[in-house]
Amino acid sequence: SIADPLTTTIMVISGVIRPPPEIRTVADKTAEFVAKNGRMFEQRILGSAKGKTPKFAFLHQTSPFHAYYEDRIVFFQNGGKEQEEEEEKKK
Repeated sequence: SIADPLTTTIMVISGVIRPPPEIRTVADKTAEFVAKNGRMFEQRILGSAKGKTPKFAFLHQTSPFHAYYEDRIVFFQNGGKEQEEEEEKKK
């Protein structure tokens, strides 16, 4: 049977899900670089073989960690630093 596009349910992820440490490290570094150098860097990753690996899955809107990644870009664009955030958590 063919799915009716009017009744097909699309899963939308809302909220920010913090990724596990190994993904968070890559997401944070990528977000920091994108915040400083623009979305072209992100597009280069997506267009490369690396961009198709699970390591960079957070770049895709369908990833549960995409909202975290986007939030980190804004954080770094607003002058946030990794050390500041870690110190805030300790308080």
